[in-house]
Amino acid sequence: MENSAHAALDSIRDTVEGSFDQRFATLKSIGEDRVNDDELELLLKKKSAPICYVWCDPSPWMHISEGIIKTLCVNKMTIGLYNIEMWKAAGMALDRVELVWLSDEINRHADEYWPLAMDISRKTTVHRIKRCYGRRDPFEEFTAADIFYPSLQCATILFQKVDIWLLGMDQHEANLLAREYCKHIKRQNKPIALSHNILPNLLQYPEEEHRRNPLLAIYMEDNEVDISRKIIHAFCPPKLVEGNPCLEYIKYIILPWLGKFEVVRKKEDGGDKMFLSMEELTTDYASGALQPGDVKLALANSLSKILQPVHGHFKSNSEAKNAVEGVKEYYIAK
Repeated sequence: MENSAHAALDSIRDTVEGSFDQRFATLKSIGEDRVNDDELELLLKKKSAPICYVWCDPSPWMHISEGIIKTLCVNKMTIGLYNIEMWKAAGMALDRVELVWLSDEINRHADEYWPLAMDISRKTTVHRIKRCYGRRDPFEEFTAADIFYPSLQCATILFQKVDIWLLGMDQHEANLLAREYCKHIKRQNKPIALSHNILPNLLQYPEEEHRRNPLLAIYMEDNEVDISRKIIHAFCPPKLVEGNPCLEYIKYIILPWLGKFEVVRKKEDGGDKMFLSMEELTTDYASGALQPGDVKLALANSLSKILQPVHGHFKSNSEAKNAVEGVKEYYIAK
């Protein structure tokens, strides 16, 4: 597992350090959504090594997309203590990363950050702020903190002296808000953001589930039993490709990380098969040649294989153990 991660990283570095076209294509491949490719192209022509700020909200339980997808994205371009240990275990190229605590940056530049945040809030309507929350329940009340938070996100994006932002699609609206503010105040250097994919919830009707239902997602600390239980309950109807969370996990986690998706079956069910591309897999699945049960078993095995080094790191590394204990103590106290 570790060797495959390093091999993937070496090939990525060769691409990143290659021609302009290769570098541009690599950055484009990271972002599911990019606001303006022309601006990204111009930046790469001006700077051979632009600085990218990777947005991360420290969390007590790291979602697999935060651990694995973010590692894949950062490695293509070159991130709380708990999160850092997770990225170390996952194989993030930390030799190319400077870890910065946002709280420290804000404290050092409070005279710049807070006036900017207040100005953004003054120039933005409540209606526009609510759009930052996407499909939130219209009957759910907004607190004052909810209203102010997008302005803080926007200020964070604008006051950092970086060239590119790597955001999840869930922060896409904050980036758009920042660009709108720049247009309003006639600021020319608008933020360039690459928005990577956010994995869907595993259950069919996630909106009906409590947001802390552990079956909704795979987390970096999940062991083989946890993973198998979650994948068994996952929504994966026969022949349905669009909106199938199991296939999304394969597309954005398994194939980019392992380079293949191995399905083990009995001979009478078609025998073993190795998929090297998403197109090949979706063709078989849509036709019924590949069944949900086989997909789920192979997906659970692949996820366990990817996360095994993470589990080993947290068992053997004292700093990692302390980080986990610190998180647990904090949330028990709350």
